[in-house]
Amino acid sequence: MSPLDLFNPANYNPLDPQTMLGIVDPQRLLDAAASFPGGAAALVFALFWAPVGPGIPAGVLLARHAELNPALTFALYTLSDVLGAFVCHPWFSFLRHVASRVPVLRALGQRLMKLALIGTRPPRVEDLRDGAKGVFPALFRIGTIGFGVDVYTAGMLVAGLPVPRVAGWLAAIAGDLIWFALLLATSMATATVTEDDRVIAVVMLVAMIVIPQVAKRFIPALRDPAPTPGNWRPRRAYGLTRAVRTIPDA
Repeated sequence: MSPLDLFNPANYNPLDPQTMLGIVDPQRLLDAAASFPGGAAALVFALFWAPVGPGIPAGVLLARHAELNPALTFALYTLSDVLGAFVCHPWFSFLRHVASRVPVLRALGQRLMKLALIGTRPPRVEDLRDGAKGVFPALFRIGTIGFGVDVYTAGMLVAGLPVPRVAGWLAAIAGDLIWFALLLATSMATATVTEDDRVIAVVMLVAMIVIPQVAKRFIPALRDPAPTPGNWRPRRAYGLTRAVRTIPDA
């Protein structure tokens, strides 16, 4: 398998689990890494960063089989988040500016944000009226969205709320990194029980959804506000959006 094959959407069929699991075959990943500029570490970073491809589970599996230090794997994921902030924030800000002038785009953006945040409430402008006392809870809430959904959804809130941009993105990245640290630890623990990479990949995909749900039971700030008759919304797993993003064209 060539590196380009890993990022070709035509090679993935979410309805064919056997094909999807075949993509994360360690030997195929190692063969792709052998011809990838920068080797295995660079391909791991590309898998973490790229929106198309087998995504985070494949990156974690490749890092393990390429015998990358877990600290390096974590650093590569951190770098992907930081790079994502630099690339996405100007784009999010531009879209916000355009949407403020085009009602159709504004309505579309609001609908997409509601869809991405099913099961959680974003910080509101009212939460920020008390200056620093309001900013810190809002930053914490952004961090919980980085943990429960993904860093990009949290970044959209940073661009749309009157919070310090650097602090907002740091909160979003911190939440996402806590989630990844738990996922990495889960994969390492599973590898001590079984060497079957298909099992490890499935465990990681399940963990991507389950970890935020389990965390909500122990961290009150992650829980959704109690629904009222006037604002009831369906409750979904925080991790649903994150898991879907790892499977192209799902």
